[in-house]
Amino acid sequence: MIQSASAETRSTKADRGELFSMLLRLHPTEPGMVSPSSGNQVQGAFLDMVRQGDPALAEWLHRPNQRRPYTLSVLQGFNSLSAKQLEEIRAKNQMVRVTPGQVYWLRITMLDATVFGSFAQYLIMKPRELTLRIGDARFEISRLLSTPEPGNTAQSWVAYSSFAELRQASKAQKHYHFEFATPTAFSMGQKQWGKLLKVFPEPSYVFGSLARQWDLFAPASLCMASSGITPPEIGAWCEEYVIVSRYSLETCYLPSSKFGQSGFQGNVIYEVKGSPTAPEASWLSSLARFALFSGVGYKTTMGMGQTRCTNITEVPLKNEAPEEVSV
Repeated sequence: MIQSASAETRSTKADRGELFSMLLRLHPTEPGMVSPSSGNQVQGAFLDMVRQGDPALAEWLHRPNQRRPYTLSVLQGFNSLSAKQLEEIRAKNQMVRVTPGQVYWLRITMLDATVFGSFAQYLIMKPRELTLRIGDARFEISRLLSTPEPGNTAQSWVAYSSFAELRQASKAQKHYHFEFATPTAFSMGQKQWGKLLKVFPEPSYVFGSLARQWDLFAPASLCMASSGITPPEIGAWCEEYVIVSRYSLETCYLPSSKFGQSGFQGNVIYEVKGSPTAPEASWLSSLARFALFSGVGYKTTMGMGQTRCTNITEVPLKNEAPEEVSV
């Protein structure tokens, strides 16, 4: 349970129905050096902002071995670098100089209104001191974008919703198109030689990950048990009745000062072969939309697993052999 020191109450699942996906627009206040693979530093900056709004909540969020009700991107906006240059810099975990006048951004999602409340309280308490430090660089927060801009609502990374609203999207679809915008991987447990990670988006891994997170953070009345289903059953059904129809993926490496991780990145189209009236099928659309807020897989609080389900303009023909598609 999350505790809020300001209210001295325990949040319950009935209180955790809202979902937030926001962008922070940042400007360097002075010259500095920052790593484009800044996941752990971004997480530290975010927790510092929450700490100033609610110290007890920040301490709870920092505890190990728990699924956290938020996700974070790495620092974005290195537009002066080509994609190849940025890839090489990230592969070598090198630093990049930032200077005043440049614009960067971070994406933050929250699966719990308590976390959002403490974050918003920080912004209200410090309206003239909205700065954060990432590595050696200090940034000013110039804008918080919490709703899609006009004309950019369909494919926006910014959104506000709730578990109740997502659950209304219970009509099963034949195809689901996922965009994995940052390296994504799935933890399959610890082995004698280390942690086993899977780096291909099997349907059972993706929808199973989403199902577990849904049940962890959704209000009790909207959990899968209310439909007589469990997250493992979603994963098992997808393993049997959902296939990867098309994909355009590459393996990427996300280094860090403490860890480095490989993952897949790109686009995937899933095709549902099972009955659209199956109880499990009725959950797939809700879970697909949930991906925008929850992320998918491992280390989503450090920039991995940034994911969304997008509209499909072209779908594979029935029984067509899988092929790569550029999206």
